[in-house]
Amino acid sequence: MAAKDDNKVASYVRIMGTDLVSNATLVFGLAKIKGISYMFANATCVALSLNKLTKIGELSESQIEKIEEFLSNPEKNLPTWMLNAQKDVQTGKNLHFIAKDLDYNELQLRRRYAKTKSYKAQRIKARLTVRGQRTKSNFRRSKTLAAMKAKQGGRK
Repeated sequence: MAAKDDNKVASYVRIMGTDLVSNATLVFGLAKIKGISYMFANATCVALSLNKLTKIGELSESQIEKIEEFLSNPEKNLPTWMLNAQKDVQTGKNLHFIAKDLDYNELQLRRRYAKTKSYKAQRIKARLTVRGQRTKSNFRRSKTLAAMKAKQGGRK
């Protein structure tokens, strides 16, 4: 990524398999990692007693290792309601998935739904809403609704 002023390439810091821009603050940089929200990043900074406003490029190697160690196993220090896989179906434990683990877990969840052939599984397969939202006026960008509109004749 080129800088605007002097065409220098911005440096990146790699945390949990994700490249983060080094001039971002710690909280907002950690929130760029898939599976970590701003609130989760804030809790990470508080638990590790790091300043939230430090730039990611200013972190030492030991601090980066502490952050990666914490993010790989946050169940020890954070309350369970902050985790994204509470009472996991396969293990029964409270887990938190980040980046590729999150994608893999979602894929396994969809496969499990497909095997059950429940109403929820049918809605997911059709790319429709699952939790009772109205679909007449919203969710128009969904492929299935666009296909249904095309069959009806489209716009006039």
